[in-house]
Amino acid sequence: MKKRVITSAAILLAMLLLVIFSNFIVYPVAVSVVAVIAVFEMLRALGAHKELLLSAPAYLLTPAFPIAAFFVKSENFMKLLLALAACFFVYIFWLMAVCVFSKGRIAFSKVGEIFAAVTYVSVSFTSLTLVRYIDREYGIFFVFLAFMLPWTCDVSAYVVGSLFGKHKLIPEVSPKKTVEGAIGGILFSALFCFVYGLAIDLLLESVRVNYLVLILLGVILSVVAQLGDLIASVIKREHGIKDYGRLFPGHGGVMDRFDSVLAISTIMLIVCIIFPPFTSI
Repeated sequence: MKKRVITSAAILLAMLLLVIFSNFIVYPVAVSVVAVIAVFEMLRALGAHKELLLSAPAYLLTPAFPIAAFFVKSENFMKLLLALAACFFVYIFWLMAVCVFSKGRIAFSKVGEIFAAVTYVSVSFTSLTLVRYIDREYGIFFVFLAFMLPWTCDVSAYVVGSLFGKHKLIPEVSPKKTVEGAIGGILFSALFCFVYGLAIDLLLESVRVNYLVLILLGVILSVVAQLGDLIASVIKREHGIKDYGRLFPGHGGVMDRFDSVLAISTIMLIVCIIFPPFTSI
């Protein structure tokens, strides 16, 4: 338990520093490095990390777009997203071609698993950079929320579940999660978003906070964050592993620690594009 607490504190401090200094290229570079590690963990879980023809393109694609997001102006973000879609179409076509020429050694179902895993991780980490640079002035508030909301949801769900949990959520996937804990995570996430918006509203006179969007964002993202955790658990159970890695003592690997963050990042990006919770007065 002590090891988990120390590791959590270290991760939280590192994330805060990255967010604070996210106006510099160190942020997308750090995100890219972590993204490549996450892709490796997923490919290893699927038993495909040694298949270089399948994995090597993923290691090249994954860091490219988070770093590109730093240099692309906000008005050109749609072009970046189109380039992302085009590259992943080429990647899936490449995977299927490798499957064909493997003469049955590589199953088509394995190709589907690899593509789904790599796309999920790569697009999610790209969204973590895009959500920061979509608005150079207020993007820092978005990315801070992307890191803090899953942590708030996770901790509150654990505490509420430990104190009041009586009904198992999905025991076949995660035996310890409860319905009461899940509801607690949603409620405290919405409360956190309200308090977060209130703090920004009081500290910065130049920012207009849309509280309705922010609270709804808290509810939606807390549900998505918990689903992201369950999805990561399903993959681990199906492939017979306890943790994705050992990078973080007491927590496992990148996918063990950031599964909820990855789940919400793209949803947050979409919401912030259509209904930004923070705007200039």
